[in-house]
Amino acid sequence: MPTDLHRIRSITGLDVTADGTKAVFLVRSIESEEYRNRIYSVGLTPGAVPVALTHGDRNDASPAVSPNGEWVAFLRRDPAPRGRLQAWVMPLAMPGEPRMMTELEFGVAELAWRPDSKALLVSSNLPLSKIEGKPPFPAERAGRDWKDVPEGTKANADGTLAELRAWLEGNAAKDNPFVIHRLTFQDEESLRREMTIANLYTVELESGAVKALGHGFEPRLQFTYSPDGKKIAYASLPDFSVHPDRFGSIPSQRSAVFEMAADGSGRRAVWTGNVNATRPRYSPDGRFLYFLSRNLERAYGSQAKVVRIALNGGSAVTGKWASSVGGFVPLADGAALIGGPWQGGFPVLREEFDGSAPKPVIDAPAGVQAFESAGGRLVYALTSPENPSELFVREANGETRRLTELNTGWLKGKTLAKPAEHWITRPDGTRVQMWIMRPVGFRAGVKSPWVLDMHGGPAAMWGPGEASMWHEFQLFCARGYGVVYANPRGSAGYGEEFQRGNFRDWGTGPAGDVLAALDEARKLIPEIDGERLFLTGGSYAGYLTAWIVGHDQRFRAAAAQRGVYDLRTFYGEGNAYRLAPEAMGGLFWEAEARAVYERESPINYVEKIRTPLLILHGSADLRTGVTQSEMLYRALKALGREVEYVRYPGVGHELTRSGPPVPRLDHAMRIVEFFERWR
Repeated sequence: MPTDLHRIRSITGLDVTADGTKAVFLVRSIESEEYRNRIYSVGLTPGAVPVALTHGDRNDASPAVSPNGEWVAFLRRDPAPRGRLQAWVMPLAMPGEPRMMTELEFGVAELAWRPDSKALLVSSNLPLSKIEGKPPFPAERAGRDWKDVPEGTKANADGTLAELRAWLEGNAAKDNPFVIHRLTFQDEESLRREMTIANLYTVELESGAVKALGHGFEPRLQFTYSPDGKKIAYASLPDFSVHPDRFGSIPSQRSAVFEMAADGSGRRAVWTGNVNATRPRYSPDGRFLYFLSRNLERAYGSQAKVVRIALNGGSAVTGKWASSVGGFVPLADGAALIGGPWQGGFPVLREEFDGSAPKPVIDAPAGVQAFESAGGRLVYALTSPENPSELFVREANGETRRLTELNTGWLKGKTLAKPAEHWITRPDGTRVQMWIMRPVGFRAGVKSPWVLDMHGGPAAMWGPGEASMWHEFQLFCARGYGVVYANPRGSAGYGEEFQRGNFRDWGTGPAGDVLAALDEARKLIPEIDGERLFLTGGSYAGYLTAWIVGHDQRFRAAAAQRGVYDLRTFYGEGNAYRLAPEAMGGLFWEAEARAVYERESPINYVEKIRTPLLILHGSADLRTGVTQSEMLYRALKALGREVEYVRYPGVGHELTRSGPPVPRLDHAMRIVEFFERWR
């Protein structure tokens, strides 16, 4: 049923005690049309039952178990109106009231335990104006400099230049107006306010004392203590003479890994260069530092690799997995468990750093969404075609047990569609993986309508282990539609060259791949009604939907979700604007790239669109920008085509994954209803 969306419970965070006896995990559910995020704990021995640690209508995040296993730290908003996230702590072993440990003016963004379990290390994002001194990088504000209004200047519109500037800054401080002078000026759903820098603080558990660990203009992100508590490793910018926007947004662009003493002194670069280096973690014995690194020499399609550096002066060793590593856990013997997308699943593998290929521990097409390991046990959250999310433990001997029943109860008695895997080979030799899901109630010899559903990204990956589409695929199949989906060139999970396969080719190549998958499905299943084919996709796949209906007339109707249709406009209005020059091989005003932008923009083929089209977008979506949908809709309306445009007020780009529950369900059912008009 459509409203089964509100019954799905998902594991979105996970940690394990150092001795491997307990796990804490974060569960997201929908209650009274609102998301709730609560922390649970469960023993890792047979027969243990999960216990809720937090309750009520508060939303918690980032649970972390203390090294001694006695406490759980997490993020929760303080009780003040428009409260900010603060660090909270509560006992793990027995029920107890959470205690708010911080009251930082700008809240807490991240937290980590000190190894002695007596203190937390937290970060707070401070506005530049609150940090003493002037930033070392340029202001990039025409004719102005940082802090060029003397402190204490009276605000006066009729006064001196300094007083006028103070008056204008007072207005801008209230976001009336927004004054934009940054290259990267958009967040996901609003314009960016004053630039912030993540500063670190220690918080003593017993006394509650908070101490700044060296305020400054160096952002310190994704930090972790060494096992002896003497060092802190973190990710940051590689250079402070350049404005941070020129590096992109950590962790998506150029960044480096640093190490410093626990008191903030003695900073040294561990890994830098033309790389994106993030998420440092020490080995349990402190001999090694691990982190993820992505080579930016050829940024488009580059894969994140796990790197291990010996801290006694040894060399760096890079892991050998062909795909992009999304997460890893250092092991006591110097190896690491790694995970990420691979051929429709999210497996866990063991990386030895000896030059050999990593060996599967939990193989694809399993969908491991989060994992941690301690005490010889591996704890992981798994998505499968049978269940969107449950927690499992794998013992050292390979024995596996399910630890939760988050969804097993309400799924009993449900008829679920199962994906069948196939591969096709395109004329240029590219091999493309695809899946076929027959409609519920499928009968041999009886024709049925089918949907070609496509993923965004473009470097995303779908498959039986992918969590975000679980409900949508089952919804289509339950309504009597079969589903075909594929991972065309440009998808993650097949190595760097495949992911670069849509470079300067967002339209023709990927469209050919997904249409070939549909053709293959029709060969395999004669019950697919070729007169009742439907098409949909979101984000980049919204782009691909518009591209296909501008070049192919086989579909009865299509739905383009929060897409990009004019690449030049996207560069101006989307916060993912860097994707355009990376994928098109240059900026739109450069002579060679200009022709690529023109050729690859679906809006330029709008006159050829004859397929009835539903266009959907969130009004607060600044990742792609609503002008994209407005241009496509107005052009089709002017042409007299069958078109409808749906806008969701106050909703951003994550509408179909983590958007508000009611608009999220409305979105899914509007697509179904639109297709029913032509079924």
